[in-house]
Amino acid sequence: MPKCPFCEAELHMRDFFDVYEKESKKGKVKVKVGDFKGETINPAFRNHLKMWVCPSCDKILGFSEYRWDRT
Repeated sequence: MPKCPFCEAELHMRDFFDVYEKESKKGKVKVKVGDFKGETINPAFRNHLKMWVCPSCDKILGFSEYRWDRT
């Protein structure tokens, strides 16, 4: 498991995204990843930055940038 470099707490996808679990009729558990829980910054018209923060110590782990195109 990945750990925070500051507080050594284990990090999971559930810490950063909304995760939905649903059981199908056949008994299988389906997991869907939803929206990002952290802060999203829009520095330009179509660019977005996500700020990744440790949920236990509130220190910034990093940033990720992506470009959104509606074509």
